[in-house]
Amino acid sequence: MQFHSLIVLLCLLGLSCRQITKSVDETFHPKDSLVKKHDQEQRFRENGGDKGITKSSSNTSVQRQQEKTIVINSDTVNIPEMELKAKEMLHDIELLKQKNDPSAAKEIQKRVNEFLKEMKLPQGGLKNIDTDKPVVKAKKGILSAAALEKAEDQLKKLPRYRNKEILLYQSVHFHDNGSINLMLQHPVNPKYIDAYEYRDGAWSAPKPVLATDIERRTFPLDEIHFADAHRVIQVYNDKAAQVEGAKPTSDAYITIWDNRMRWAPRTINGTRERYDIQFNNNGTLKSFRQE
Repeated sequence: MQFHSLIVLLCLLGLSCRQITKSVDETFHPKDSLVKKHDQEQRFRENGGDKGITKSSSNTSVQRQQEKTIVINSDTVNIPEMELKAKEMLHDIELLKQKNDPSAAKEIQKRVNEFLKEMKLPQGGLKNIDTDKPVVKAKKGILSAAALEKAEDQLKKLPRYRNKEILLYQSVHFHDNGSINLMLQHPVNPKYIDAYEYRDGAWSAPKPVLATDIERRTFPLDEIHFADAHRVIQVYNDKAAQVEGAKPTSDAYITIWDNRMRWAPRTINGTRERYDIQFNNNGTLKSFRQE
């Protein structure tokens, strides 16, 4: 086990700094520990009655001085100084843990690294520090209204659909990772359907898909505005906030049936109640009722 890992681990387990010093000393200098024990026994005999073993005062002073330092990676570490700074570090870590803040883990790691730097030891950081609440990465959400308008405009300008009506098929999905998925009726053969994806500011090449009920499941692109997805999400989340246990949405989509379009999601589920929510084509609220 590396020296810094041993210190940090023992500190976090709540051992005293003196115990830490003893463990470190025994780990890296087992012979020194035996020498200490022997020297203690020898001094006892000198003071208690066994006068046969003597030691010069200069040698005793050197030995006692050696007991206060250890050598790690060619650096001499002062044990009393390490003990004092370890106590200070433990105190600071305890205060940080009491904050109940997701950022406490980083602050604890920073504090430990400061201690290691002061002791001239390698800084390896901490792993698997328990925090009360894990940090959850926030979702990006759908594209901005301006970016959605740009995607819609680029779709209308696809070369293969120049001077042709563009008919959407079945659905349009606005994902919270910033992508858009949809299907279009083929510009030449109306029995064919192709799938497209919008990602990183560009539409993909068409991919053929197996389709059914094409005549009933198409809707003109000119009658849809992608930016209205933002209004749908806002209205939905406003209503969801009024329902106990309901979760907000971060994406929206359009479904097409009988040559009509409908925005979704269309259901708000709470812990005690369930609601049906409907939207107008422009994303405004059409109806909201408990089921």
